[in-house]
Amino acid sequence: MQPEFWLESWQEGGTKTSFHRPDVHPFVRAYTPDYFLRGQRVLVPLCGKDNALTWFRNRASHVIGIELASKAIAQFFREHNLAYRKTADGRYEAEGITIFNRNIFEITPAEIGRVDFVYDRAALVALPEDLSQLYRQKIDNFIPVGAKCLLITLEFQPYLGATPPFSITPEEVQSYYGDRYIIDHIEKQEQPEHRMVQKFNLDFLKEHGFFLTKTAEKKTKKIFDFWKIKTPQPERSQSIEIL
Repeated sequence: MQPEFWLESWQEGGTKTSFHRPDVHPFVRAYTPDYFLRGQRVLVPLCGKDNALTWFRNRASHVIGIELASKAIAQFFREHNLAYRKTADGRYEAEGITIFNRNIFEITPAEIGRVDFVYDRAALVALPEDLSQLYRQKIDNFIPVGAKCLLITLEFQPYLGATPPFSITPEEVQSYYGDRYIIDHIEKQEQPEHRMVQKFNLDFLKEHGFFLTKTAEKKTKKIFDFWKIKTPQPERSQSIEIL
């Protein structure tokens, strides 16, 4: 999948950018309250013009977005009435927010700076397997041990081929992150009314929410310290779910 695919999608708009939500995702409202975000530096990769950027900007220390399409970035600042300045190296900056208008694979950790929390709703699901692996490695390089991530994925049947979004099961999330992250499966919602169900004649569609915590070692017991609730650790061969 080439960068031109996403640039053309934002240029055409309409159904090509139907992945954009007009609101803040309910999982963000539920799992990233004010006290959790206070003092945090938040990274939103492949951010588009996600309204969650404003949610984080109003609550966190700073929010960093990464977006290839300059049209999406310009629309975000215009729709939220934010004055910004654009730097020579492709940064759009305003109080409390920086958005890099660059290819994520060309950005270094030094440019991003400290990252405490990552929000991924439409990044991992947008990438085919070859780029998905590179993307996961890139995000892992951006964040230190102890950093957290709210990951939202879609699971559906049948397979749609090489067009995003891509279905990602809880078992795949476990295989992607299980060796270096504590994984809490915090949401699993059936979405029979989702626009994709009718559009692609899907058998089913589920939306999953995961809370990831980067750790330096494998854990035999997990602690979801967001709520300070101790939960049992399933066998490695099973998917991890807290519902």
